[in-house]
Amino acid sequence: MDEGWTLSDVWILRAIGGVSSDRGSSLRQVIAAADYLNHAIPREDEFVAAVSRLAAAGLVEFDVAADRYWRTAAGQSSAAHRGTFAAGQAALPDLPSASPPQALPAGVFSSAVASYLRGST
Repeated sequence: MDEGWTLSDVWILRAIGGVSSDRGSSLRQVIAAADYLNHAIPREDEFVAAVSRLAAAGLVEFDVAADRYWRTAAGQSSAAHRGTFAAGQAALPDLPSASPPQALPAGVFSSAVASYLRGST
């Protein structure tokens, strides 16, 4: 895994909404927000690595089976939400050691991207 925070980590943190498992964002909603924020759709490996690092730092939580991603209280109050992506990157806490990112089940990410691009829910 990379040695530090990336701009993609800030991008994904900002794209994840909600503050609990029942009020979190679906993967499709995260992809839509990421596109809105950066005029681009993250790659699957980019998304998985960012979510893994953010979760290891206690900034986000997720439930892949329930299709929910949300910010923790620390993630919600993080200064990484302000300014440019580079400023957000500098505002992130020290990155703890994290286990390698876990892949999403086959087809989940591409299906969410396709749903977003079709404009369906």
